Amino acid sequence: MSFDLTSLTIDESISKDGVWVDWLGDSRLKISSTNSNSYKAAVSRLYKENRLRLDDSNSENYRLIQDITAKALARYILLDWEGISFLDADGNTVKNIPYSEEVGERALRKVDALREFISEQAGRPTLFKKAIIEEAVGN
Repeated sequence: MSFDLTSLTIDESISKDGVWVDWLGDSRLKISSTNSNSYKAAVSRLYKENRLRLDDSNSENYRLIQDITAKALARYILLDWEGISFLDADGNTVKNIPYSEEVGERALRKVDALREFISEQAGRPTLFKKAIIEEAVGN
């Protein structure tokens, strides 16, 4: 029995334009694929820019890697969100914060669960396959 390699390919336009994924509560995240060349180039560039600090084995490396990841995810992977709220400096809840790259990067730096969820979802090839999306929308 042969294996159809096209079953592994993702739809480039869906990969770039992103798909909506349900998150916690009623919130949703619009995520593109980490398979994009722009994302890969950004991560590579950010690691090269910080190469000397990353080569030094110190406890700050973990934080730096998280910051690099957050910056690249906010710019290239997390495209939008709905139903996201934050606490302001006074401890009051501000509901339905509009997405911007800057706000997204701050959230991704501070909320490990958000960063990990987006990284995981954006790396799932099945999320960006046209046939699977059409079937899900049809159901």
